[in-house]
Amino acid sequence: MALALRDAKMVSEDREHARTDELTGLPNRRRFIAELELLRRRTGTLLLLDLDGFKAINDNFGHEVGDQLLKQITLRFSRVLPSDVLIARLGGDEFGVVVYGERNIGNDVALALRATCTYPFTLSVGDVKVGVSIGSVTTEGPTTTKEVLLKRADTAMYAAKRSGSGLVNWQETS
Repeated sequence: MALALRDAKMVSEDREHARTDELTGLPNRRRFIAELELLRRRTGTLLLLDLDGFKAINDNFGHEVGDQLLKQITLRFSRVLPSDVLIARLGGDEFGVVVYGERNIGNDVALALRATCTYPFTLSVGDVKVGVSIGSVTTEGPTTTKEVLLKRADTAMYAAKRSGSGLVNWQETS
């Protein structure tokens, strides 16, 4: 019996590790994509975030310093999010956020996340500044596929990056 319980616990831990980013402890892309299937059926906001200036830090100081920054970013992001909001590390310096509720809630979350990057991060090499570009797609009930939602949020994120505004919204219609 003890062996069966231990094996069941190990399987459960393996499943959790398969859905968690090792560096930040956040849910990973796999967990995030599963959540998008739920979002596309409800009212809510999908946010895609990409750090501005992260590549230069990685290139100039190395991946260890980049990892320090990602951990600090994760901590700042997590501190401003309501408990019912999902944030995931999608890879590299890209994060995804799912916020359920009306558009203004998603917009408030995006502004709070952007505000966390307005002051420097203290790393082993000193203080560094990075910004964040956020693409936002709001759904209002059953909508298109999760792939289309991701593409629209990605397009909005790159528009935010190009414009320097930090945030671009896209209204999804049913």
